[in-house]
Amino acid sequence: MFADISASTREGSWTKRFKALLGASLMAHAPFIILISVYALIGHLTIGRLEGAISSDFSADLLSFLISTVPVLLLCVITMRFVHLAIYERPERPAIALYQDLKGYMGDPARLATALPMIITLLLFFRTFALVKANIPQVIPFSWDLAFIELDRILHFGRQPWEWMHPVLGYPPVTFAINFLYNLWFIVMWVFWVYFAFDTSNWVLRARFFLSFILIWAIGGGAMALGFSSAGPCYLAPLGLDDSEFAPLMAYLRHADEIFLPLWALDVQEMLWQGYVNKTGAGAGISAMPSMHNASALLFALAGWKLNRTVGWLASIFAGVVLIGSVHLGWHYAVDGYVGFAITLVIWWISKPLAKWISGFGFTQNYLKMLVRSQRPTPSTP
Repeated sequence: MFADISASTREGSWTKRFKALLGASLMAHAPFIILISVYALIGHLTIGRLEGAISSDFSADLLSFLISTVPVLLLCVITMRFVHLAIYERPERPAIALYQDLKGYMGDPARLATALPMIITLLLFFRTFALVKANIPQVIPFSWDLAFIELDRILHFGRQPWEWMHPVLGYPPVTFAINFLYNLWFIVMWVFWVYFAFDTSNWVLRARFFLSFILIWAIGGGAMALGFSSAGPCYLAPLGLDDSEFAPLMAYLRHADEIFLPLWALDVQEMLWQGYVNKTGAGAGISAMPSMHNASALLFALAGWKLNRTVGWLASIFAGVVLIGSVHLGWHYAVDGYVGFAITLVIWWISKPLAKWISGFGFTQNYLKMLVRSQRPTPSTP
């Protein structure tokens, strides 16, 4: 059977080659598809039992995803290939070289067949995650904020972490720069998604990255966020909790927003709060513990070191900025980031043997053989 499929990938039209590869790719991705499907089933069944649960329309979510993320995906591919050309090949005519490179990269049926199953299943995964996050307060109201405030004070020698950092960071231009870098998290996430989704060179590392990503968000952002339901420093006052230790920080952020450039964090915080109050849409989720921004930023660093030293250093620095920004911008308590880091380290360690095991499945091995047999000249992977 697979010999016939492999033959069809070397001969015939692009469409026939793509269909043959895509069918085998779906089987090779079966462990991820099953894992995400089970997560989605459990999440939707649980939410369906809640009275007054926040829900959303799947078709509307799909349209929103296509409008908001497909351009970002394409931008990330273009950026990734441009950087590769600029560093490794340095062509005399960059625009033409980039066009030819993208044509070969995106037109390779093996890359597309490898990427599509993961990108599509991640859409289902994040739709479920967003619904779960939005409904956390419906299951367990925010109840851990005061405990985390006290824990932060104990761990940081009687003061809140933001107070220690404020003499260095408490200047509007510095805060704006941190906010800008913090908001790059979404782009950085997409760059890693795109790279590993399209990568056909290291299946074990690819499997380890996506397995870790899924487990970190499902366990940390789902089960643990539910068990340690908390809102974060920026929402203490609106919730009627004691915000005396964070009121000066929030006052400073609002002042910096007025006298310098706008701080997007404040606008997003307000948007999420209105979504929480009005129970509008799956994107209205508020959850502080653990910090998924920090957890996933560390994952990017760990995966980056497996690629090369440059990516490892850049991703590590970015993870440090995200940790600092999450506290300085009022999103999180420091312990939210520490726990997020701990979850990532444990799951990254566990995922190594799991990725090797998954990559050894018969369907996966057959697909990898097909990739080798169907290989044709394509842009080299950075």
